[in-house]
Order: sequence, then C-alpha cells, then structure tokens
Amino acid sequence: MNTTAWKTFWRTLAALCMAAMAVCAQAQALQVSTDTELRAAPALDARVLAKLAPGTEAQRIEVKGGWMRVKVRTQEGWVRLTHVKSVTAGGRTPAPAQASNPITGLTGAFSASSNTATPTTGTRGLTPEQLANAQPDPKEVELLERYASTSAQAEQHARAGRLAAQKFDAYTEGEK
Repeated sequence: MNTTAWKTFWRTLAALCMAAMAVCAQAQALQVSTDTELRAAPALDARVLAKLAPGTEAQRIEVKGGWMRVKVRTQEGWVRLTHVKSVTAGGRTPAPAQASNPITGLTGAFSASSNTATPTTGTRGLTPEQLANAQPDPKEVELLERYASTSAQAEQHARAGRLAAQKFDAYTEGEK
C-alpha cells in the first residue's frame, strides 16, 4: 500500500474506534484501574476535582473521545478511558466474552474484559452490535487529521532521529 492508502486506513480505523467508544455511553459499573484524576472537563489541562485510587468505584455517564464522564460517589467528572475497567455488580471483573467472529474471534476483544491483563485503548465493553452500528464523528475525524504528516515531514523526522530505512520481506504467515 502507498503512503496515502495507509494514512486513509489509519484515519478510518481511528474514527471507527472513537465512534464505537461513543456508542458505549450507557451507564455501566466501573472501577478505576490506575491512579488517576477526576477532571472538570475532558482535557488534561482541566481542573482536577479529585484524585482517584485504583479500586475506586464509578458509574459511567457518557464517553467523549478518549474520555469518560463518570459519577464517583456524589461527584461527577471526567477520567481517561484507559484508566477504568468494567466490573460486575459484585465489584468483580466480568468473565471473558465468547468470541463470536468465526474467522478471527476479534469481537471478543471488544466485549467484556477478561481476567488477564489486556492492552487496550478504551474499547472494552463494546458489543458486536454496537461496533456494527457505530458511526464516525466528523469533528473527531477532523481533529485527528491535524496529526497527519506528509511523506517529507516523516522523512525529516526520521533523519532527525537518525533512523535508517530497512527492507524486509512481506509477512505472509497465515495467508492461504
């Protein structure tokens, strides 16, 4: 694929992920998974309302980009999506969901979280139906496009970091 095709692919993937996270806005029991701050707005420079320790229980209100508005006890505010995890009514992490995709089983990664450590970008808790019905948010796509680089900018950055191009064979494992 050429550079333009890759940029289009990554922009589309990012937009779909952000839209899928927004679909997941219904109330849900959560637990803080890492030290974090409850903020007045969905931004790193927003006023800090409280410091939250791992294990703090919260209730999801809405999702906006990489942020989630939550209610912690009587206070509402925003936390980063990657700093919370879904829990069941008893405060336990839900059991892993059964994969429903016969080809890759990928949808299981977007369902309930597992009992094992899993890298995530905030997409846990989405059902296959929510992902299928997700719509991109044009404003978020526009913001994302501000981070796009031209080939010349990427080459300049690579030179500044003393990076050298390396050729390698295409990965074909798993192709039939």
